[in-house]
Amino acid sequence: MSGLIPITVNTPPGEEAHIRAEDDAAIFQSIFGEDGVSTTGQACKATVLSNNKVRIADGVICVGGHFARIPYGDYIDCEIENGQSGKNRNDIIVARFETTGTGGIDTYTCEVKKGTAGTVAADPEITQDDLYKAGKVRELPLYRVKIEGLSITAVEQLFTLRKTNEELEKELASLNSNMKVKCFRKTVPSETNILVDFSNEIAALMTKGNKIVDCICGATTNSNNALVYGKTAIQATSDWTYVYARVNQNYYDGLGGTTTVTLIAIYE
Repeated sequence: MSGLIPITVNTPPGEEAHIRAEDDAAIFQSIFGEDGVSTTGQACKATVLSNNKVRIADGVICVGGHFARIPYGDYIDCEIENGQSGKNRNDIIVARFETTGTGGIDTYTCEVKKGTAGTVAADPEITQDDLYKAGKVRELPLYRVKIEGLSITAVEQLFTLRKTNEELEKELASLNSNMKVKCFRKTVPSETNILVDFSNEIAALMTKGNKIVDCICGATTNSNNALVYGKTAIQATSDWTYVYARVNQNYYDGLGGTTTVTLIAIYE
């Protein structure tokens, strides 16, 4: 065991390098979070170029505390294999970090994980080892590419946008002003991945002359009094025309029943 690992220290010339990528990753994870995409630049915006190609724009990505970026003005074109007539398929575009171990060789790539075509589309399996605990492979789902027949019908964002400190400071300042808060709740069947549409509720607020500042996820509960485990996120257009609450990779300590999802709207 190494015990305490000094990081921001100077060492004598000629000594073996003492700072590894996983050391920096541990610090970044404690500040930025384990996974996510920064709001910097175009935040890895996806554009469908054809039924065989999805383009990912510039942005900063974090997988298990390890950072990568697509430089400004650059992009990654993700190749999508042909669909099959009469069948549906979900492909997942992931940022993938793989390591041979502590102090070993790391690889960081953007890949397409192909789903299995069928009557009902299902997501391919995602690997999410805990890199902090010496895991070897971690994949951050960026987008779900929905293919119906031969066509791409939708590209759904799966990652969480991580705001900068400056953006958070502005939000806190706004919250300390004359902001108003309203909760909306909807109950839906319990599923592994839940997407709830709150667009009409937010539209009703805006038609009264209110300006939406932000929307966040509130408590998520189960009708069987089971604990709900899942990654919650808000998906919305910049003008708040479409607003959804998502619960991903959801499972229960006690299956079944219904799930109540809460959206909290902050407005002025």
